[in-house]
Amino acid sequence: MKKTIGIKGTDEFFAEVERDWTAIDRGETVPGPVHRVYFESAEALSRVLTRQRHQLLRMLHANGGLSIRALAALLERDYKNVYQDVKILEEAGLIERDSKNHIIAPHAKLTIELPLAA
Repeated sequence: MKKTIGIKGTDEFFAEVERDWTAIDRGETVPGPVHRVYFESAEALSRVLTRQRHQLLRMLHANGGLSIRALAALLERDYKNVYQDVKILEEAGLIERDSKNHIIAPHAKLTIELPLAA
């Protein structure tokens, strides 16, 4: 599965939601769920997807579901710092928990779309 990461301002996001709700009210079909995560700016994206968090995502994807302690050991990093990174990546929708409460990176590929024009 692939997830797309994009940049979309609040106004643009809510305009898209309003467009879909209007279409639903008219009985029109709207596209199904799309696996996307939006950030308000490229700067916001870069604050979330740091080099260490990218490494964490790769480690999770390669090793399957892991506890934070096991992940910290594999990464050779402090538990507290890995815990913070996991929390941030979870809130961003880039990692999830499985039925055993282990952390997983379910997406084989993250595609980042950066607009060059406003």
